[in-house]
Amino acid sequence: MEKISFVTGIGLIALSGILFTIERFITVFQNASESFPVKLNGNGSYSSQPMPGIFDNFFVGLFLVLGIVLLVFAGIKILKTQGDK
Repeated sequence: MEKISFVTGIGLIALSGILFTIERFITVFQNASESFPVKLNGNGSYSSQPMPGIFDNFFVGLFLVLGIVLLVFAGIKILKTQGDK
């Protein structure tokens, strides 16, 4: 059971990192696509969107915290089973 929660913890942490990276990539892509025509023509304006923080997306924070909790519980169980042997 401890190996399942260890792998699940690593998976959830990786998923939160992937979600955060995709969210940042979309923001950079939107900023670039809005600013390119303005820079090409030399006139006009565009709104610069702020870069997302790590906890702006609810699921990133949830998966990160849940993954860390599962890693800690798995580590404690693994240490207990190695201590019993």
